[in-house]
Amino acid sequence: MEMKRFLAGALLVLMLVSVLCACNPTDPNGDASKADGSDASYGEVDFNDRANVKDGLPEKNWAGKTYTILQRTETEYEFGVEEMGVSTVNDLIYERDAVVEERFGVKIVSKPVNGGWGVHEDFIDYVRDTVASGTVDYDVVAGYAAIIPTLIAEGVFIDWNEVPYIDLEREWWSQDLVDELTINGKLYLLSGDISLKFWESMQGMFFNKTLAENAGIEDLYQVVRDGDWTFDTMMEVIREANVEDDNPETKIYGYVSGLTTQVDVYQDAFNIPVTTKDADGKPYFTVNQEKTYNALQKVYDLICGSTYFYKAEDQAKSLEFFGQNRALFMPNQLGDGSVLNTYECNFGILPMPKYDEEQENYHSTCRDDYSLMAVPITSSNNLEFIGMITEALCAQSYRAVVPQWYTVILQNRYTKDEDSIEMIEIIREGILCNFGYIHSYALDWPAHQFNICINNNSTDFASLWESKENTFNDNLDDLLDAYFD
Repeated sequence: MEMKRFLAGALLVLMLVSVLCACNPTDPNGDASKADGSDASYGEVDFNDRANVKDGLPEKNWAGKTYTILQRTETEYEFGVEEMGVSTVNDLIYERDAVVEERFGVKIVSKPVNGGWGVHEDFIDYVRDTVASGTVDYDVVAGYAAIIPTLIAEGVFIDWNEVPYIDLEREWWSQDLVDELTINGKLYLLSGDISLKFWESMQGMFFNKTLAENAGIEDLYQVVRDGDWTFDTMMEVIREANVEDDNPETKIYGYVSGLTTQVDVYQDAFNIPVTTKDADGKPYFTVNQEKTYNALQKVYDLICGSTYFYKAEDQAKSLEFFGQNRALFMPNQLGDGSVLNTYECNFGILPMPKYDEEQENYHSTCRDDYSLMAVPITSSNNLEFIGMITEALCAQSYRAVVPQWYTVILQNRYTKDEDSIEMIEIIREGILCNFGYIHSYALDWPAHQFNICINNNSTDFASLWESKENTFNDNLDDLLDAYFD
């Protein structure tokens, strides 16, 4: 390791500041335990002393041993980048790895395999086949959050609690994700500051500031601060800003989105958990409830029952449409602000709206393509090494990557104004993680029945759920066997 590379990493550490990343636990009828939005002190983040936080790891030199992360080609920027100067994110990861490499005498490398949506099963097959054949040439897996849980029931992963040096109580691991995914004392998937994709995937509501100003819309940021940003309020704003235009080439719409995760997000925005844990910590389905029916009617009235909505083919098309100043609102992941910055579009960011005025806090979730970490069973003889380096990478991300990414990139590049920076804090504080949503693909889509109704132009959630309920419960029981055997 070159001394110049190490000194650059050390200097970066000394320059960085802090921010806290978390998800919030919830129950099916309650809300996360925070102060009411109208009284909250938004936008105040403690940026002090994170660079000096110790991880408690022993000093050890591994004499050049290689630590290999299997990851998706689509997210290669998260781990093991090979050179400086490609992008700001690239350089942050490079310097993080340099510090850990120098400290422990290791080499951190990435093994990319195609694994994005459409080829997601290829990645799963690769893990399954290499583990079964004993040809694994990687130490840990960084998999697609929505897809990687399918392998848990096959017994190919090691419980993170068995990995030395992984301190699940430390602040660089997403504490509430740990709580939500720990079943019967076992945890097979893990994420936190080690994955920048987790941060990029936080979802909020983009709005076109120019269209809002032209329509004489009041200060939406203040509406949020006052705790009054609800779905009904958003609908009032859309109606107020509407201008009748029968020409589809020039019409300005109140709202644009695709019909997948941009619809799913409302379950978390409205604090409707797919699953809840019982007194013994065992998840069971709670999404089939009256609040879900009412929430579905709200979203249906906008997407299926109004002329204010423009249906985009997918999220990329919704970004394009919004960037062309054709829509007032668009829900999307925060990281896509970088795409919008390529358009002449004056946009701001708001949290997802509340279900109603009785909901205390603003909530959202992460789009389900961030990275979840797992250890294959073939690494059972290498756990001390894996635990030490994984913990070191996550801790170093906490100290030196996430703060810089948050302040320089997310807040300053993905947004257009100081108010949006404050709004990002509100979004971050209200992120919810849910076992049923994360495992939806593995359970045959119980968390996606809401958007299936929307795609079918239906509000009959109860009948749809009841037609599949036995299958969902059987699938959940089969999955939980991996935790209770």
